[in-house]
Amino acid sequence: MTRVKNPQDFWAGLLFLVVGVGAAWIGRVYTFGTATKMGPGYLPTVLSWSLAGLGAILILRALFESGPKIDASLYRPQFFILLAIVVFAFLIERLGLAPAVIVVTLVASLASTETRWLETFFLAIGLAALCSILFVKLLGQPLAIWAWGF
Repeated sequence: MTRVKNPQDFWAGLLFLVVGVGAAWIGRVYTFGTATKMGPGYLPTVLSWSLAGLGAILILRALFESGPKIDASLYRPQFFILLAIVVFAFLIERLGLAPAVIVVTLVASLASTETRWLETFFLAIGLAALCSILFVKLLGQPLAIWAWGF
């Protein structure tokens, strides 16, 4: 029996392989077409099989080359990043883009134990301004910057 020498590459390769084959299976209903006249299923099929191929390469490499072990998972960062996503989805329509970005930046900063709050506050203000300019002004997205009409 072959022993896995690089668990990180092995499990990443297995994930890529499963997602790639799954995406190819889901996309099988779309017309593939040809390279010169691509159908709606051409790009998804090529990308999904490329991902599956990359996964197979990683799995094979994990069997022959040594690599690091998988470290224990940290739950605090996972929790606060997922919470930040849920908070953004909840606040974007209720408060507007700028306040939602500020709150999400502050919530996401709780993922780290080394957060410096003054820097985080200025980062939140800067990201809110940048997102407002980029998405609302430059790209013309129909988002309210502030829910109370500004």
